[in-house]
Amino acid sequence: MKKHAVKFVHHAKHIAHHLRNHRAITRRNVLLFFVGLNIFFLFVIMMNTMSFPNTMVGGVNLGLKTKTYIRNYLAGVYGTPFKLTINSHTYDLNYEHIGVYMNPDGAINEIFAPNTKPFPENVGAFVASVFQKRPVKIPLSFSQEFYEYVTKINIAGSNHNDIVYVNQENKQVTLFTPEQRYRINTSLFQTELTKRFGRHEDALLVPLVEVPNTLEKDVEAANTKLLAAYKDPLTVIVGINSANRFLTLSPDDLRRYTVASISANSHDVQLNVNSKAFAPDLSRALAVYTASFNPTLASEKIGDEMKNALLTRMTGSPMDSIKVGIDNGPNTDGEIATKYIEIDISQQKLFTFNQGKLVKTYRVSTGKDYPTPVGRFAILNKAGLGYSSIYNVWMPYWMAFSFSDVLHAYFGIHELPYYYTGGTKIQRPRDFIGAPNTGGCVALDIGDAKEVYQFSDIGTPVVIYQ
Repeated sequence: MKKHAVKFVHHAKHIAHHLRNHRAITRRNVLLFFVGLNIFFLFVIMMNTMSFPNTMVGGVNLGLKTKTYIRNYLAGVYGTPFKLTINSHTYDLNYEHIGVYMNPDGAINEIFAPNTKPFPENVGAFVASVFQKRPVKIPLSFSQEFYEYVTKINIAGSNHNDIVYVNQENKQVTLFTPEQRYRINTSLFQTELTKRFGRHEDALLVPLVEVPNTLEKDVEAANTKLLAAYKDPLTVIVGINSANRFLTLSPDDLRRYTVASISANSHDVQLNVNSKAFAPDLSRALAVYTASFNPTLASEKIGDEMKNALLTRMTGSPMDSIKVGIDNGPNTDGEIATKYIEIDISQQKLFTFNQGKLVKTYRVSTGKDYPTPVGRFAILNKAGLGYSSIYNVWMPYWMAFSFSDVLHAYFGIHELPYYYTGGTKIQRPRDFIGAPNTGGCVALDIGDAKEVYQFSDIGTPVVIYQ
């Protein structure tokens, strides 16, 4: 009996020990589960908010960085001067000085491209990045300013003449002395600028080649030029109200928006813009970003630069982008009076100035049936709601600035007018703003007129430019 009791006690101790070990294993498994779950969530967050490890830009590791950090870093690199060595002469320049522009959004998309891959490809790409570096080339746009800079160097290298010119960006005089007949290898130069983005420790040696001296038959030359002109898309960098907007025109777009011809005598290729096709498409494209532009002026300015870009391609330079500013801004700089109003008919814009500073810019509509007068005037009278007996319309926030002896009526600034028919209020269309559509007055959009009305006083100067 005693022997059986000893065995029972022994078995009981064994069972208790086993239960303690089981509970310990269970707690460890639960702990490992939660640790793994936290690691998983951290991994998911990192996959969506940070760059993959070993993401290299210009030799700098930008791995495991946020988009905000990388955007600020790229902006700093873009604005940092670097050295260019051209035929033993070294210059301190930056990208914008030579007409090279960076699209920040495009750069971010390139860097974070692996993050956007579908599962599980993104996981595989992340694991691979831990063990292997991924060089990223920042997309750069080379504008007409870049090719003008290259052309200056090529002229100097082929003419054997010293050149003294003023850098229009920093207004400094530069002396360039060529030592041999050469021209820049433009495509290789672009490749080096892109590849070395972010490296400033040593000078970039601009690749040069000997100046070719070849002749081609007229027809072959003309076809070669046309192929070069329409081969690639063209990026239009549109400067609107201090911001750059990017539009891309395909080769088919370029063909549709231009008319090519050839001279009967010299067989030179000539280009002109097809305004009927180009202007409406451009207006619709820019309207996505802002309505603050004059469609006619915008299509003329961008069309001229587009034509120049294609002509430049015909010379052998593979131009891929142009930079055009379509907002010319005010004609004055605050010097007319302490407080005044400026109106520019060509831009269809009104500017308010106070204490020598531009307060705000508004889009307007000026005279179509009768021209808006040009010159210097002043606010003569104001009324919260005016009425035109000529057009039988009501004009909110009326501000008269001139009286016409011919029309026996005042010209004024006011909000888009309206009238009643059958008891229904009919508002003038808001898309009238931005183009001449009035009887000579200056019409502002709904809401804008109230601001100008509150800004102005009787006697406030009004200066109007054609």
